[in-house]
Amino acid sequence: MNIVVPQSQKQAQDTVYGYLKRTLDALPPGTILDATRLGGAGITSSCDDNDSSPTAPRNFTTDGELKFPAGTDNVAAVAKVGDIWRSWGWRVIERDGFRKPNRFGYGPDGYRLQIVSASPTTYPPAVSAISPCYPGSLARNDIAFPIKIASGG
Repeated sequence: MNIVVPQSQKQAQDTVYGYLKRTLDALPPGTILDATRLGGAGITSSCDDNDSSPTAPRNFTTDGELKFPAGTDNVAAVAKVGDIWRSWGWRVIERDGFRKPNRFGYGPDGYRLQIVSASPTTYPPAVSAISPCYPGSLARNDIAFPIKIASGG
């Protein structure tokens, strides 16, 4: 693994967006990652629960519901998303301790993507993306991140 430490929060956000968009573009047209119900699309969070200083390393995280076109089998879609990440050369696993099915994707650059089924599985699965840690001095709260990202164009 060759972790790429973001040189700015904008770089972390742009990379996360790129991975999410690339995922969506490999899914059926009309698929949307939607963070509306969560009240926001992205946050910076501490990489060390024991260090809350302003300079503590941070990462950028975003979460949303992956909404598919009507008639999509959400259970099969979780596996499909994992296959997409695997096709990029990422390590993809199903983890215990999370609702199943789930897939956790680990990029060689240190970025992580995960998809976890909802309960019931007729609800949209949750998708999260997490950047590698970067210096806390780079963290900002004034860079917008889209609340919805759609597949296609």
